[in-house]
Amino acid sequence: MPEKEKIGPVKATRENLYTADRVELYENADKLVRNQWVKIMKLRIVREKLNECYEREGVNHFQNCRFLVERYLKDLPEARIDGTPPMFKKK
Repeated sequence: MPEKEKIGPVKATRENLYTADRVELYENADKLVRNQWVKIMKLRIVREKLNECYEREGVNHFQNCRFLVERYLKDLPEARIDGTPPMFKKK
């Protein structure tokens, strides 16, 4: 089967995917999942530090651990796993 020429960026759909494009698509999905796992593990480390701070500070944990709570709440919405390539997501 001869290779078709690609002229500029083409929006990938289920019908026009080439085998090479599928490989690239799934490699990108793997990268996406890997990056999301890194975010989740960073969030887990912050949560563990927050638990240690809570146990260490006792009564004063509201004041002394506030920066960890703020960071945890800031990073929480971004720490999600979604390995589905954008073209396969249901709208």
